Amino acid sequence: MPGNCSPVSLPLATRLTRLLARLVLYAVLWSVLAGLDGRSWIIGLPAVSAAACCSLFFAPQRLCPLSPLGLLRFIPFFLNLSFWGGCDVMRRALSPVMPLNPGLVRYQVSLPEAPQQVLLLNCISLLPGTISADFSGQCLTIHTIDRDMPVWSTVHLLERRVAAVFGLRLAGGAP
Repeated sequence: MPGNCSPVSLPLATRLTRLLARLVLYAVLWSVLAGLDGRSWIIGLPAVSAAACCSLFFAPQRLCPLSPLGLLRFIPFFLNLSFWGGCDVMRRALSPVMPLNPGLVRYQVSLPEAPQQVLLLNCISLLPGTISADFSGQCLTIHTIDRDMPVWSTVHLLERRVAAVFGLRLAGGAP
């Protein structure tokens, strides 16, 4: 299934605008982290400049349009899943018997392009009790603290939500 990411060649004005936006963002971040002491800019100016240039250099050369509605639906879904997953991990950690049954779960990814796949893998690793252990071809290996948890169905639902963020509809149902 082809994705909807398309190669782009950005004009110079757009690249300069992006560089300026990154410089401002990283300068604000530096000010928040280092305070308003002017001496901190001895290190801050080269660090901010290097970060802005590197972020442009390593940014993907392909744009993947996001669906605002898909993103709005994804955020509360992910926060809810993270909250209840965190409660489950806390319950297990504080339980005297520590009900753990660790293992690996394999999942066949349907997302077509790297940006969508990377978001899925990172979201899985942020969910309590799971971490993306390996990704080869379209096969994802997930380590879980409990093989009896509904990992496969949760990842399947998460994949559909990630697809919706990018405006994709995966085969076999609505995103």
